[in-house]
Amino acid sequence: MPPKITDSRPNAEATHAVEEQTASGARRIVATYAEDFLDGVTLMSMLGVTPQGFVYKRYVEDLEQAEEEEAPTKATKKKSTKKAAKKKATKKKSTKKTTKKAAKKKATKKKSTKKAAKKS
Repeated sequence: MPPKITDSRPNAEATHAVEEQTASGARRIVATYAEDFLDGVTLMSMLGVTPQGFVYKRYVEDLEQAEEEEAPTKATKKKSTKKAAKKKATKKKSTKKTTKKAAKKKATKKKSTKKAAKKS
């Protein structure tokens, strides 16, 4: 006589305990390899192992609102850094030009001294 189906299946409580243990292990692994919190939360929600009570949509909405509030302050900072970078670039160009001119003057002086030495 074949065994009953209920004999081969584990009970529901044992299955639930294994699932929770697997989910907590998956959360630890995701947290280890995630680059930042947002990355970790995204991966956990994709795998379906988010902590109880965590709602990904609410987290993303809160994050977007925080970025919108900080956006005006960031925009002014970016402009000033761009201007500073442009100033540095123009200073580098001008120093390169002056060094090239100085090198040319030295080369012409050497040539003229060599010619004068050959003549005498």
